[in-house]
Amino acid sequence: MFRKALFFSSALLSLPLATQAHDGHGFFQGHELAHYLTSAEHAIPLILVGAAVVLLIGYQKWSQARKNV
Repeated sequence: MFRKALFFSSALLSLPLATQAHDGHGFFQGHELAHYLTSAEHAIPLILVGAAVVLLIGYQKWSQARKNV
C-alpha cells in the first residue's frame, strides 16, 4: 500500500512539470497538428502510447480467446 501511495503522490506532484507549455519551434506553430507529429518530444510519446494501446488490445483479445478454449 505504501508503494502505491508513494507512486501516486510523486506522480501527482510531478504533474505540473509534465504539463508546462513551450513555444512553437521549427516550421510549425505549437497549436498545429503538424507540430505534434514532427516534434520528437511529442511524436515519441504518441508512438509509445499507441503501441501500448495496441499491445493491451491484443492481450485482451488473446486472453478472451484463451478462456473460450
